[in-house]
Amino acid sequence: MEPLFINTYQMTPELLREYTNCMTAPRRKVLLVLGILCFIWGSLFTSHAALRVLLPVLGVTAILCSVFYSTWLAKKNYRRYEMNHAGLDKTISFYPDRMECVNDGGEAKTFYYRHITREKESGSLYSIVVKNETGIIVKKDSFQKGTFEEFREFMKQGRHSFPERYEVSGRNDIPDGRDASGRDAIPAESPSAAPSFENSYQVTPELLQEYTKCMVASRRTVHIVLGVVYLVWGLLFPVHIVLKLLLIVLGVLFLFLSVFYSSRLAKRNYRVYELSHTGMGKTILFYPDRIECANDGEAAKTYYYSQISRVKESSGLYVIVIEKTIGIMVKKDAFQKGDFEEFQSFMKQGRQP
Repeated sequence: MEPLFINTYQMTPELLREYTNCMTAPRRKVLLVLGILCFIWGSLFTSHAALRVLLPVLGVTAILCSVFYSTWLAKKNYRRYEMNHAGLDKTISFYPDRMECVNDGGEAKTFYYRHITREKESGSLYSIVVKNETGIIVKKDSFQKGTFEEFREFMKQGRHSFPERYEVSGRNDIPDGRDASGRDAIPAESPSAAPSFENSYQVTPELLQEYTKCMVASRRTVHIVLGVVYLVWGLLFPVHIVLKLLLIVLGVLFLFLSVFYSSRLAKRNYRVYELSHTGMGKTILFYPDRIECANDGEAAKTYYYSQISRVKESSGLYVIVIEKTIGIMVKKDAFQKGDFEEFQSFMKQGRQP
């Protein structure tokens, strides 16, 4: 079946900044209004000394977040996009019943119109959100087939035959120069053809739960400390009833965050992983000079040891963080070649920078 519309562009920091500004606009407006209200209330309408300091500080913090949050998020997402994809080119094909997104390297995903949760439009972009998780960027001036006006009319009226299911599918054909697992083929005579270690496992909610707890451990500690400080301060010291209630609420909120934040984040990350990958199996190969990560049915991604920014460890996982953005999970009991003790020694001494 031929696509009705084809949209092709290259991902850039400016493009992601416009997309992020568009998607976070309501949140930024709420922060801006709250910040202004807190600042005015604290500066003009309260006589309590502590509130006159606390409320303007909260107001200025909210205003700064409304101004700089989207820029920071766009930079972070661009770095993550660079690390997760083989290239920056993207092609989106729109069929009568589905959308197909193809990134450089042949990584393809299919989404059905039935699961679109919202659509937003900015100066040069038309943004589609699927299942409240995946954002699809359509560049208005980058249609290779059809025009934006025809596409917008199609999105409003033409896509009425919604399939009963939603799926994400990967491309099954193997690009030239890759083996059956999707990894780059290396000649047998190459001295680095055989990996030193191989780690294979299935990504599960429990695994992502442990990974998330490991990665946010320091943040959870900060939440606990802030929660206890605010709670004790609110219960013991302030006389003003409004300040007492505000501090108690803040304390309880931070304590709740310390308990439930990692669980909620792990569930969300698992849903995103399901949508972003064709399968839940993962194989990580460690060569003397590089790391190769291959998901089911997808081309492998290559990282170099010089990109490692930190390493974390939990009871069942060894987590390698690449460029402060990408977390590579190594399951301690899932080595198909080598064992964890040898691997740990290799990571400390044997790998090439």
